[in-house]
Amino acid sequence: MTRPCDLAVLPEAATTADLEAAYVRRGGQILTCDAARRLAVETLQAERALIDAWVHSRP
Repeated sequence: MTRPCDLAVLPEAATTADLEAAYVRRGGQILTCDAARRLAVETLQAERALIDAWVHSRP
């Protein structure tokens, strides 16, 4: 399953406070997205390694 990461966007007529809040929020969202992507890649690599090990262990 794939899904896009949430990213904060500025409201119309954004203020400096809106910009600062979005900047901080987006930073956290990018970290969360990066961690999810890293977990997905590691899981896929582990799955493929298990499949390869199983294939090579068969007579």
